[in-house]
Amino acid sequence: MRVARKTSLLTGLALAAALLGLSRLGRPTPPNVVLVVIDTLRADAISYAPGNAETPVLARLAGEAVPFEHAFAHAPMTLPAHAALFSGRLPHATGVVNNGQRVPAELPLLTERFAARGYRTRAVLSLATLWPEARAAGLDRGFERYDQGELEVSPASATTPRLDAALDGLDRGAPFFLFAHLADPHEPYCDGGASGRAATVRLDGAELATLATSDLGVHELALELDGGPHALELVGDEPFKLRAVSLARGDVELACAFREGAPQTPSERVRLAFDAREAGAYRLRLWLNDEPDPDEVRARYAAEVRRADAALGALLDGLRARGLYENTLIVVTADHGEALGEHGTQGHVRTLYDELLHVPLVVRLPRGEFDPRLAAAREELVRHVDLAPTLCELLDLEPLPAPDGTSLLHRAERTLLAQTHPPEAPRELWALRDARHKLVYAPAADAFELYDLARDPLELADVFADEGERFGAWQRELRDLAARGLAGPLVTRDDARVRARLSALGY
Repeated sequence: MRVARKTSLLTGLALAAALLGLSRLGRPTPPNVVLVVIDTLRADAISYAPGNAETPVLARLAGEAVPFEHAFAHAPMTLPAHAALFSGRLPHATGVVNNGQRVPAELPLLTERFAARGYRTRAVLSLATLWPEARAAGLDRGFERYDQGELEVSPASATTPRLDAALDGLDRGAPFFLFAHLADPHEPYCDGGASGRAATVRLDGAELATLATSDLGVHELALELDGGPHALELVGDEPFKLRAVSLARGDVELACAFREGAPQTPSERVRLAFDAREAGAYRLRLWLNDEPDPDEVRARYAAEVRRADAALGALLDGLRARGLYENTLIVVTADHGEALGEHGTQGHVRTLYDELLHVPLVVRLPRGEFDPRLAAAREELVRHVDLAPTLCELLDLEPLPAPDGTSLLHRAERTLLAQTHPPEAPRELWALRDARHKLVYAPAADAFELYDLARDPLELADVFADEGERFGAWQRELRDLAARGLAGPLVTRDDARVRARLSALGY
C-alpha cells in the first residue's frame, strides 16, 4: 500500500512496512479489503459521536478511521449507484441508469482488479436489485462466490450467518475482498411484528393461516389441492400491500388472477382466483406488508438503522475472532439515502435532494494506520466514483481505465454529478453540486432549480430566478448531457421475473 512521504526515508519505509504487514521473510502480505454497503442509509441517520445510541459500532470504527462528512452518491437507485461505486464511472458512462439493467460486459470493475492480483473475492447480498439475470451479467463479474440469498429483501438476522459462512470459507493463505451488502433499512420498513398487525389467509372459505404484516412478510405455505378452480382470500385487520404472490407445483407456476385488490395497492382485502390443473401438493408464496403512517415509517427506519449497525458490529467481531481485523482495510458507505417525508416524498429514486444523495463514508486503513493525504479530504466533497481510484492507489492495483473519479489521496476541486431516469423515476433529472450550491435540471420542462446549501441546507428555497445567471456553465453542461441521450436501452425488463421482482420491491 502506498503511504505519504514522511520527514525521513526510514520513517516512510517503517510506515509502509506496517501497512503492508511484512512477514518475517520480508515478503509483503497485501491487506484484506471489506466493503460494506448499507442500503438506503442517509448520512443524517448516523452519528460518529462515541457512545451514541443510534450507530455505536460505526462510531467506534470511525474513531480509528477517516469519516468523510460530505460524501455523495450519483444516483438514488441501487444498481446504478453500485455500478458507479465499482467502476469509478458516472451512471450514464456505465450505461446502467436503472435497476433491472445488465451491467455491460466491457465495463471494467474493481472486483476484477482484486481477482487479477490474487485476492479471493466474495460477495454476500441482501437485496434482489443486485441479483444478476445471468452469470457475469451484473456486478458478480470478478467474484468467485456471489451469495445473493433467497429472499428479495434479507434482514440482517438472515444476512449475518451468511457473512460468517463467507469468512469461514476464506483461504487464509491469500488476501480477500469481501463485499457485504445490508438491506436494512431498505423499505419495507418492519417492526419485527411488534405492532401485532396480521392478515388471515383463507382458501375456498377455509382459514389457512394468520400472517404477520408488520414483520418482513415473506411466507410459504404448503397446500394439498384438488384439481379445478380455487379462491384465495387475504383479510387484514388494517390495510396491507400484497407485494408478490406465486403458486407453484414443482417448477410449474400457476397464474393467479386478482378479483379484488391489486398488487402494491394498500387494501384490507385481496381476493385471487386460480385453476389447479391437477390434484396434488402446491407451494404458495406470499409477500405482504402493512402500511405504516409517516411517524411509524420514521421510527421503523431508525430501528432498522440500529439493526444494520449491529450487523456491522457482528461482521467486525467475526473478523476479530478469526484474527483478520488488523490487516483489513474497511470501507463502510451507503448506495444512496432515503426520503422520510422531506419535499413531500417517501423512499428514493424520485428526486435529487440531499436526503437521497448524502451518504456516510468511513475508510479504515489496516492496523488503524493514519494517512494524512486521506485525512485531508475529510471535510471536502467526495463522491462514490472517487472510491475505486482511491482503493486502486492505496493497494497498488492496476488503475481502472477512464474513471470519472479521482483518488482521495490527491487534493482536487470535486463537483458532484447526479442523475435519475425513467421508468423507475417519474421524470429525468440531472444535478451538479459543489460544497455551496446545487443546480437541478429537468429536461422535459427545460427547467432549473438552484439551492444555496450554506443558507438553505434543507433545499427549500429555489433561488434560480435571482442567482441562476451565475451558473451559466453548469446550465450548459446539464443541457448538453441531457441532449446526448443515453447509449442503449434504459431497461432490459424482457424477463417477466425481473419485472415481477422489481415490482415487488416497489420499483
